[in-house]
Order: sequence, then structure tokens, then C-alpha cells
Amino acid sequence: MTRGLLVGGCCAVAIACSAKGSQQTAARSPVSAVSDRQVVAAGPTGMTPRDEIETLDREIEAQLTSMGVRPTPPATCAADASCAQVSPQPMSVVPAAADPTCKPAASDTCKDSCTLSDSICKNADRICVLAQQLGGTDAYANETCDRGNTSCKAARERCCSCL
Repeated sequence: MTRGLLVGGCCAVAIACSAKGSQQTAARSPVSAVSDRQVVAAGPTGMTPRDEIETLDREIEAQLTSMGVRPTPPATCAADASCAQVSPQPMSVVPAAADPTCKPAASDTCKDSCTLSDSICKNADRICVLAQQLGGTDAYANETCDRGNTSCKAARERCCSCL
């Protein structure tokens, strides 16, 4: 089980790195039109906020899968744009080791689970920060923030209840 989690985590990193590499080799403009009124410049990674959100979302999905947690399905609000009405809120979850209420067993399996959980929560937090930078009006970004927070909760529960 521990080896499976470790291999899954490594696969998630490899997927993320290959996705990032292919995005960087493609010809990209330094700015991306988000709406008629708003233009957002690419960040320090060279990716637009939307591209970074997509990459982080894929990483979260791969990490959840490697933990044996079913990925969070897309929100239904994307179809009717009601996500644009929601203000993205990062959860700002502390790492499992710093959370006194989180008491996983000391096994390698639980340590791996908590490491993946921390990574998922960190990625979810970053997605929400990016959604806020987009003005809180990008339905896709808001929905992905909400999905990330839900995924963080599920991963944290798996970590903290690990026996």
C-alpha cells in the first residue's frame, strides 16, 4: 500500500511536470484575455492564472486517485455560470503535522497519505488565490476553487483518520 501511494505520488509529479513542460514549449502570449473588461498577465511561472489553475486541478485529481479517493466531480454551476456569483475562498489549511486535531497512525502508509493531503490542500489554496486574482468573476476558476476545497477536505479526512 505504501509503495502504491509513493508510486502514485511520483506519477502525479511526473504528469504535472510533463504538462508544464509541454505548455511552456508552445508559443504563448504573455497576456490572456479573461473577459471583455479584464486582461490578466502571465505569472512568474510563465503561465496565465487560468493555465495554472488547470495544471493544479489535474495534479489534485492525480493525487486523489493515488490515495484511493474518488476525485471531486465538477460543480454543476459551470453550465449555468452561477459559479461567477460565488466568491472564491481559500481554506488555508495548516499541514497535517501542525494540526493538533489530526492524529494519523505513525505508519508509512499514513505518512504518505498525509503528505499527499498536504499537497492537495496547498494546490487547492493556490487555485483559490488565483481565482481571487481573476476578480472572483471567472466561473471556471471559482468552481475549481470550490472543487479544490472539497478535495482538500476529503484528503485531510483520509489522512487524519488513517490507522
